[in-house]
Amino acid sequence: MKDAVVIVLAVVLSGCSAQVFNMKLDQGQSLEVAASERRAFESQTLVSLAALERSINDYVQSRRQIPKKLDELVSDFLAEIPTVELGIKGYKPTAKVAYYPASVIVDKQINGAALDDTGGWGYTFNDRQVIVFVDCTRKRMNGTLWYQARGVY
Repeated sequence: MKDAVVIVLAVVLSGCSAQVFNMKLDQGQSLEVAASERRAFESQTLVSLAALERSINDYVQSRRQIPKKLDELVSDFLAEIPTVELGIKGYKPTAKVAYYPASVIVDKQINGAALDDTGGWGYTFNDRQVIVFVDCTRKRMNGTLWYQARGVY
């Protein structure tokens, strides 16, 4: 009887250790999957940012003026305002645009302290610059701040 209990305990414990081991692997895989998804979201958002930048450039070149709103790009230069998806907890996918006054441009850069951190697009311009950016003060996976990102051409 005692031997049977020892065998049963050995089987149960070996099963438990296998489950714990698999759980660790699953957690590791989950972290890898989450990181991979976030990289994909970041890449898609950067591609969308580049499309917005190109569309603004095309608009300015063809119309000889700066668009007051990004909606002015839709139909002639873009099918729609693309979605920002950051893959960061607390930020939902959105195509909303936050419009900022020219005063958020300091030394040709966006002043992050002046942002609302909406997680969508940000847009501002002055007489020398037009800037579309991701309205997020958090860091990207590469350590740079989202609002400082430029689209990839």
